[in-house]
Amino acid sequence: MHLQVFKLSMISIITPTVRPEGLDLVRKALKRQTFKDWEWIVVGKQNIWNYMENKWNDDYPFYWYEEPKLNKDDLWALNKAYNKALFQAKGELIVSWQDYTYAKPDALEKFWFHYQNEPKTLITAVGNKYADDKWIVKTWQDPREREDQGTFYPCFFNDIEFNLCSIPEEALYAVGGFDESLDKFYGMDGFSVVDRLNLLGGYDFKLDQTIKSFSLEHGRLNPKWDELNWIGDRYNAKRLEYIDNPALNYLHS
Repeated sequence: MHLQVFKLSMISIITPTVRPEGLDLVRKALKRQTFKDWEWIVVGKQNIWNYMENKWNDDYPFYWYEEPKLNKDDLWALNKAYNKALFQAKGELIVSWQDYTYAKPDALEKFWFHYQNEPKTLITAVGNKYADDKWIVKTWQDPREREDQGTFYPCFFNDIEFNLCSIPEEALYAVGGFDESLDKFYGMDGFSVVDRLNLLGGYDFKLDQTIKSFSLEHGRLNPKWDELNWIGDRYNAKRLEYIDNPALNYLHS
């Protein structure tokens, strides 16, 4: 049975990271947000806490939780980190805001506006990658931006980008959270969540082109990234289990 936890009417921002310097842009953006009713949850190793505690000597609020341990053959603990953060989150709307990413001051306000009007909808931002934080030299163009679609429109479930997106907390519990077995793949965070929500039904997926993220190109963690991140036979075999039962048990007890 799912244990009911009292939730405040707020947003919980989740940032898992292995690179402490990648948090500075997120912090800068959050301090400028017009929507103020939120909490920031960071999950990472001890060096993340040391960086935050030593460098940020003001009263700016954040919660840090230690990264979960790796299982055999894991490449990282990203999906486990998301689940750990979700257990601690007090917000009814979850915003995934990954490291090295900045957004304009109205980003959270727009996510909350959409949630109030469409509480069963996942919203994704769009955003390009740049060489530095002047946002001049572009290294990657977001292919989801479409001039012929207007600013806010339905998208495919796999267009939801966890770099910056919002998901109702109840949706994440409905499918049992992130699939921790996918920590054996790089870049699989969130993909199975939206895939399983699509299979489950009842939730919509939309893109707001006015919510823009600006991310620094910080390189890949592994030269075999594309090979390891490839969604192919191994994921399709796993997906057969989702078809029979989209809900996993990572957030249920």
